[in-house]
Parts: sequence; C-alpha cells; structure tokens
Amino acid sequence: MAIQPGAPIQPVVPKTAHVSTGNPLAKHFRQPSIYIKLPSEGVWYDDSIITIPESGEVPVYPMTALDEITYRTADALFNGQAVTDVIKSCIPAFKDPTRISTLDLDTVLIAIRLATFGHEMEFTSKCPECEESNDLALDLRQIMEKVKKPDFGSPLSFGDIEIHFKPLTYKEQNDNNMAQFEDQKTMESLPNMEMSEEEKLKVLQKAFGNISKLTLVALADSISMIQSGDDVVVDRAHIAEYLENCPSQQFEKIREKIASIRESGEMDPLHIVCNDCKHEYTTPFTMNVANFFASGS
Repeated sequence: MAIQPGAPIQPVVPKTAHVSTGNPLAKHFRQPSIYIKLPSEGVWYDDSIITIPESGEVPVYPMTALDEITYRTADALFNGQAVTDVIKSCIPAFKDPTRISTLDLDTVLIAIRLATFGHEMEFTSKCPECEESNDLALDLRQIMEKVKKPDFGSPLSFGDIEIHFKPLTYKEQNDNNMAQFEDQKTMESLPNMEMSEEEKLKVLQKAFGNISKLTLVALADSISMIQSGDDVVVDRAHIAEYLENCPSQQFEKIREKIASIRESGEMDPLHIVCNDCKHEYTTPFTMNVANFFASGS
C-alpha cells in the first residue's frame, strides 16, 4: 500500500503486546519522597482544606519540571500563585493551599525542597566584621526539626471579654503584604509625581490611612473569636469594628500579644564562625521563595 506524502505513520503494534486503556507509564510517575507531620497537627483545618491520613503523616512529592517553571514566573511569585500551585502539586492532600496556616508554611516549603533536591542546601552569609562571604552547607532535616510551634491557646482577657487567637492563613498574609507593598510603592514614587503639593499631601494621607487599615485587618485576621459573657463573636467584620473602637490600651495589648505569639514561632538564627576572620555571629534563616527552590541554592 502506497503511503501518501505528509500522512502520519502509525506505529506497528506487535500482536503479543498488551494495549492498556490507562497510561502504562503511570508506574514511572513521581512518588512521595518524604512524609511529614504538620506543626499545627491539623487543628486549624477542616476537610475542605486538607485530608490528613490517620497516621498524621502527610506525603510530599518532588517538584515536576512544570513546578520549577512556575517558580520562575515573576507574576506568579509576586501574587503568591506560585507558592499555592506548587504546594497543591507536591502535597495533593492540600485541597485549598491558599488557606494553609502560616504555622505550617515553613515546614511545608522546606519539605518540598527536601523532597526535590535532597537534604543539603547551600547558604551564603556575609560576615558583619570583615564582610567576607561564608558558604555553608545546611542540613534541611535539622532545620525542619527546629521549626517552632507558637502557643495560640492562651486567650487575652479584659473584664468579661476573652480574646482567642489563631495563625494567619497564607492568603490573608499574602493579600495584606501585597496591599502594603502597593501603598509603600506609591509613597516612594510620590516625589516624582507631576502634581501639586496639595495633591501629593492627599495621596500621602490616603496611603497612610490604607496602611493603618491593613494593620487593623491583620490583627482581626489573627483573632479566631471574642467571647463576651454568653456571646461568642466570630464574624470578622464585628471583630474589626471592636478593634477600631476599643480603648487604646486594650488595642496595644492585643497588638503586643499577637506580635509575641508570632515571635515565639520564629526559627532560631544560624550560628556562624567566619572562615576568614573567625568572628562568631548569628544570622536568620530566611526563605526567599524566588530562589529557595533553585537547585543547590
């Protein structure tokens, strides 16, 4: 039989071959590399956010090539989409990673990197004494073991009012950070704007007002409920209204309590001895998502 020019050539399937309706290559797909227990132990989640196995250990898959491309997309990094997409890909137990607790976020990101590139990670720090760069090889297994669990169980009381706290979700934190970034960018560009001083003052006042409101929103998002006598208030708008109208001393104590809880969850700094001048110093272990998932970095 003559083959027409340009016609696709069909492969010849041996008679003894088994033709599967499924993908026979599925057995070669990625498998979980590690299993982790979330610091939150799932306390702040319902079934619409994550399915946690009875063992409490959540499977973590290595990133795919598509995941790595996602992390190189500037817009996706800026708006947080890259983080949630990769979490959903590598930890499919998370049905809605936008609502992952910030309490679990560090552990999850470290686990994904560990599952993809192994336990060793290069880390560079500049000595504050001689300004020489020090290259370290960190063991991410040890870093993950040192992730702390803040105490959200202690309420704050004012008379018959009892305020209970919770960790922010990733969406709440990211939305707030993005909004503050936009207002700060506006203030920084204000001197170069072609407008009158009066108009610039109005823009500045609006930006300051927005940042103040965002601070209040972040505090309201950190409160799970307020109990007043027999009334239990969980409505976010009602909580925000209370924060706007409570005495300043109460507001300051609430702000300090939330700051204290967050600080108690911060990782211990890395202790480093400079290779050049032997100066001993500490530096925080920070995860810049823009390069945290680059191989070797």
